[in-house]
Amino acid sequence: MFLGLDIGGTKIAVIKGKGREIERKEVFLTNTASSWKEALDKAIAIAEGMKDGCTAVGISCGGPLDSRKGLILSPPNLPSWDNVPAVEYVSSALSLPAFLLNDADAGALAEYRYGAGKGYESIIFCTFGTGMGAGLILNGKL
Repeated sequence: MFLGLDIGGTKIAVIKGKGREIERKEVFLTNTASSWKEALDKAIAIAEGMKDGCTAVGISCGGPLDSRKGLILSPPNLPSWDNVPAVEYVSSALSLPAFLLNDADAGALAEYRYGAGKGYESIIFCTFGTGMGAGLILNGKL
């Protein structure tokens, strides 16, 4: 089982699931928090009630990001989310390893492994929400 935090300009979703199965999902509006810290604290509080049996946390967010360093750099749809140490903050709070990926890349990977893209070598995943993005799987690689 895994936890997922999807951070968007309009809403933040906290999900517990495995593969295609979603066991639980809670959503709140991003603008109900006054800062990135308050938003992540709210997501962490929700995740605390879901984390039993989970082995890791996946965090998705629109870019720009630095996935290797675990930083949300400065997305245009998240004012004041500059150089947010999302991976370190969430991992420390939940005592689970956490990983950060661009939301469109995360969507492409999920569809490739479990959804409409399963069985194909190359796919494109487009996202149109508060922002726009695309994730590509080419010859089986993100």
